[in-house]
Amino acid sequence: MLSSAAMRRHGIVVLAAFMLASCRRGPPAGGPVFDLPDAIRGFVAGVRQPGDGYVRRTYTAGATHITVTLARHPMDQTAYDSWLAMSTAGFPQADLGLSADAGNGFYQCEPHAPDSCDLLIQLRSGVHVEIRGGGTSSRHDVDAIRRALPLAALASNR
Repeated sequence: MLSSAAMRRHGIVVLAAFMLASCRRGPPAGGPVFDLPDAIRGFVAGVRQPGDGYVRRTYTAGATHITVTLARHPMDQTAYDSWLAMSTAGFPQADLGLSADAGNGFYQCEPHAPDSCDLLIQLRSGVHVEIRGGGTSSRHDVDAIRRALPLAALASNR
């Protein structure tokens, strides 16, 4: 049997744990889940690696290893215009299936191996996506990953 002092300490610990747990906040109601898919057709998903303002995961298909990073990056109109200027100044553009004011993406291909490409995406909503194969991915590979991401939902969450 616990003494009254031990019961009080136990009660305070339980109360403190309850208060801390109630402070955690999930995604905003009606907003998209800021996460990467558990399954992408043709790829095996690695372990989810969450961090402060980002989540990262590697997807593998044979010798192809693609690391996807989804990060929050505050984006005002000036910053987005700067991204567009940089993106359209010489990089091949990706079709994201979004309007130009909602998001932009470009392929970053190896000069010595033009079939080896990464895909970088900036959404006006403030979400940045990097799909990097480290020399193992083609445009086809990074596009397969991109199509599995909830870009439209993430782009609509401003």
